[in-house]
Amino acid sequence: MLRHWIIDDIYQNDQYGANILADLQSARRFNKWLGDALRPHVGDRVLEIGAGIGSLTSQFIPRDLYLASDINSDYLDYLRSYSIGKPYLRVLKVDATQPEDFLQLEGQFDTVLLINVLEHLSDEHAALANMHSALIKGGRAIVLVPQSQALYGSLDKSLMHRERYSLRKLRESMEKAHFRVETIFDFNRSSAPGWYINGKLLGRKRFSKFQIKALEFLMPAIRRVDCLWPWKGISLIAVGVKEEKGRAESTFSGSLETLRDMCESSE
Repeated sequence: MLRHWIIDDIYQNDQYGANILADLQSARRFNKWLGDALRPHVGDRVLEIGAGIGSLTSQFIPRDLYLASDINSDYLDYLRSYSIGKPYLRVLKVDATQPEDFLQLEGQFDTVLLINVLEHLSDEHAALANMHSALIKGGRAIVLVPQSQALYGSLDKSLMHRERYSLRKLRESMEKAHFRVETIFDFNRSSAPGWYINGKLLGRKRFSKFQIKALEFLMPAIRRVDCLWPWKGISLIAVGVKEEKGRAESTFSGSLETLRDMCESSE
């Protein structure tokens, strides 16, 4: 919930993202919880779509290759500064829905991350198909989306969510893009009551600083009991495997240099 609000809030209200840096710093425990949930599925060559200012990126590096991408020029500037001295970390503007942005990325990764992005896109199938093309055979797409249309309210409207997903809808979307769904699980049940109260009953467009700090303070306890709550989490995480014939692993050879050229030419 917290990372979701933070990243989207920058896109809408803060051209430079300056006001968010302190919030991201204060949300370290939440971001670590999310990173820990995703980490078992993350491989050695990673494409992160919609990396923002790198709250997940920083948790998953170093890797053999990590390409952090976004469409926001200010985030890209921040990520390029962060990548200095990290030869394995590359930065590139990538629009998830544009096939041309993936032409030189085809078959280059064993993992693609799409975290709190799919629900904003008008063409989810194009985004998932592009992710599929970027993976080698056996590679994994990790997708996180908001769960349960019953929770859709003012918070979602403020964040410009197209919808909130059901497990069935997310599975069908992944399978339509030719992924074999390895697992789907929910995340962050503890925040569901707060999301409902703020977004459905009170009509709020964002969370208060007090709520954010309280969530962060309680995070160690929340992590221990989260799976015990009888309702669904506010997010769904799906891991899909590319099983279609893909490029051989040998295409990895020299790809770091190719990507370096692409990234440097885009700056």
